[in-house]
Amino acid sequence: MKMQDSVMLVTGGAHRVGKAIALALAGEKAHIAFTYSASEATAINTTAELKALGVDALAVHCDQTVNAQIEHTIEAVLKHFGRLDGLVNSASIMQTKKFMDTTPEDWDEALNINTRGPFFFTQAAARVMLGQNGGAIVNILDESAFAPTRGCIQHGVSKSGLWMLTRSCALALAPRIRVNAVMPGAVLIPQGWDEARWQNLAHQIPLQKLGTAEDVARAVVYLMKEDFITGQMIGVDGGSSLTRNSNGN
Repeated sequence: MKMQDSVMLVTGGAHRVGKAIALALAGEKAHIAFTYSASEATAINTTAELKALGVDALAVHCDQTVNAQIEHTIEAVLKHFGRLDGLVNSASIMQTKKFMDTTPEDWDEALNINTRGPFFFTQAAARVMLGQNGGAIVNILDESAFAPTRGCIQHGVSKSGLWMLTRSCALALAPRIRVNAVMPGAVLIPQGWDEARWQNLAHQIPLQKLGTAEDVARAVVYLMKEDFITGQMIGVDGGSSLTRNSNGN
């Protein structure tokens, strides 16, 4: 796909990995729409950063557990830009809950945001892309999609479901729309970690270093550009998936 003057929608693009992805796509001269769910001030700042790169940008408030808001987002993108060429499903939550304390509400929240929302965003975006010249979609996974982690059961299931969703949508939407995934490893310090614990994690990674959100963003740009890749996943984890065991250690 040609990036210049294309229109990309990044869910959760106001901060963290989503913001890095939006900035990287803007660096390729794509116009950017992104969703945010909480901080309007952060969204305003991100919009300004994107426009400073010489592209147009649009922030849309969206709760992706609500289908009407997903549809509103797509409509807002079309009204502003007139087209949609790419979607990055980056918006996500990370719950930590002990096994016996996990509630039905926890399950619903994890699945609705991390799996159900990306499906209905993909469906809504695909309707537009199929009426154009096709498009590309990239889903953001994490390591819990492939190896269980203590205290994150519903999160792991939701991300594992997103990986199957990636492959299923790639098959359903071919040949007009490509669907791929990126799996980040240690690229941003988790909430509740101190700097010493975070830096020590590098010793457990085969490449002996931590990654960055920008590493993930470059993988997304690559998958957006390459027209002969679909249904695949790029791991951006320094090789940690080579050594991670089924005990979540």
